[in-house]
Amino acid sequence: MSAGNDLPMNTRKSSNKSASKQTYEGIQVLRVVAALLVVITHTTFYTHERLSADMPIWRTGAMGVDIFFIISGFVMMATAGSLINTAGGWKIFASKRLIRIAPMYWLATSVKLISMLIIPSMVLHAELSPWTIISSYAFLPSTNIEGRFEPLLGVGWTLIFEMFFYAVFTVGLFLRVNVIAFTAMVMGTCFIISLFRTPEWNAATMYFSPIVLYFLIGMILFKLSKQLRPSAMIAIALIGIAISAIAFATLEFDVKSGAANFATVAVSCLIVLVTIAIEPFVKGRLPAALLFFGEASYVLYLFHPLIAPIVPEVLRRTYPAIPPGACVAICVAVSLIAAAIIHVAIEKPVTARLRNLKIHNSSSPQAATS
Repeated sequence: MSAGNDLPMNTRKSSNKSASKQTYEGIQVLRVVAALLVVITHTTFYTHERLSADMPIWRTGAMGVDIFFIISGFVMMATAGSLINTAGGWKIFASKRLIRIAPMYWLATSVKLISMLIIPSMVLHAELSPWTIISSYAFLPSTNIEGRFEPLLGVGWTLIFEMFFYAVFTVGLFLRVNVIAFTAMVMGTCFIISLFRTPEWNAATMYFSPIVLYFLIGMILFKLSKQLRPSAMIAIALIGIAISAIAFATLEFDVKSGAANFATVAVSCLIVLVTIAIEPFVKGRLPAALLFFGEASYVLYLFHPLIAPIVPEVLRRTYPAIPPGACVAICVAVSLIAAAIIHVAIEKPVTARLRNLKIHNSSSPQAATS
């Protein structure tokens, strides 16, 4: 999942010259759309498992993860452009990524860990072991009780891929090479190796997956958006939509995240591409509430598995006759409210504090000579 909310959201002017930053409000809103797709998928599962087996699990929403990965590649190119071919740029990039991702993930993981220790019966599909705990906090691959490559906080598997992408991006900045070409080489190699994977391969081979190509796709979409006019981007998107529509009408596709099939790749790419293309037409016209939840999408993604399952558990004990669809709606609403509170009360002040601390440290005489 893309965790970064570092997209510039306004235009700034200096006293010496006018310098504007391209805003991507459409991408900001797409973040919350992608997060909600995942939340809805998970809440249908929680309702099915804990309240009513009549509730079908809506698996297509898991595509939100694929969209997140593409957005991540796009955002890293948009926010790290000034660091490319810059001495020490890799340090700035790496520190910003850690500050943005680690604190809230560690907090969510800690809540999950404490929950398992205090009320183990409330937590399903997870178990404790020293390596699971260590690897979870270190963003390293591990295998859960069901054999899947997941950390203690299940949704954290996406952050393991994110951190891998950030590491590759950081190395590219360190070497001061073409970061897209370098990423393509690494991710392409991972993809080729993934073609030979077998079920017996352990968690350390998690990075050998077609999923890693989504980051590269996002990076390429950014380059296209900078080189092509909006009209050309829209034309490409429309052609892609037409081709996909014909393919879907004549062939059978199962749109599921993780399968990396044509449908998943095509739909995810088209959604991001169209969002980028219409940016000039939606900029400044999107509701502030959507932009706010776009900023809060990271904590929504991280904390909804800790909050949403409580709803069907409570309803099962108090109002088991409630329609399953209503339970899903309540789960989503509660998750959104909780995400808004966590974003304002914890995420924003913690992130700001750490960024200020980093700036102060870097400006100290000791830091300047290190």
